[in-house]
Amino acid sequence: MHENARAYRTLVTQKKLAYLGFQRLDHPSYSPNLTHLFPGLNKRLKGRHFSSDGEVITAAETWLDGRPYEFLLSGLQKLQQLAKKWIELRGEYVEYIPR
Repeated sequence: MHENARAYRTLVTQKKLAYLGFQRLDHPSYSPNLTHLFPGLNKRLKGRHFSSDGEVITAAETWLDGRPYEFLLSGLQKLQQLAKKWIELRGEYVEYIPR
């Protein structure tokens, strides 16, 4: 999955990916990000300007570190459910339960 980034749309890249045997997977019509899975994170990050990805990651991690376990678990369960639905639509779902 490449989120339709310009670098992946070039003919050279598409040919190389095909040569290497990669299969392109489309994103689901609703592809969640952390702000959808963890309510309040968007409000925390909104209006701030970051100079690097690292700053965004640090801000998100700091905010998430202050949340209770149940809150984080709920967000991860939402992600798992959405991923399962999307994969089932493609007919490729394999049950995976981490230990």
